[in-house]
Amino acid sequence: MKHIYACLITLSLTAPAHAEDTTMSDLLEQFDDLSKNAQTLLEGWVADIGPKIEELGPTLEKFADSIEDMSSYHPPEVLENGDIIIRRKTPLEPKPKAEPKAEEPPKQEPIDL
Repeated sequence: MKHIYACLITLSLTAPAHAEDTTMSDLLEQFDDLSKNAQTLLEGWVADIGPKIEELGPTLEKFADSIEDMSSYHPPEVLENGDIIIRRKTPLEPKPKAEPKAEEPPKQEPIDL
């Protein structure tokens, strides 16, 4: 009888371990399939988007140069009409307007009389 109990205990201890191995291998297999599908999808996107990104490159560089430090801006806001606004946390000081130069009268040459 002791032998039967020992066999049952041994089988009960090894069965969950085998089930965990199967579950883990199934999970790893599903993760591998998901990874392959994502890679295929991303390759298609890169082929479609790549030329457009190269075209936008100079514009994005100018934008990045004008922004300087992103921490000085609030998060973007999308308005009802679809416009996107990026507000500064501290507004810039307005530049003083240059006063219009007074027009000088044209120089007149002396007249001989």
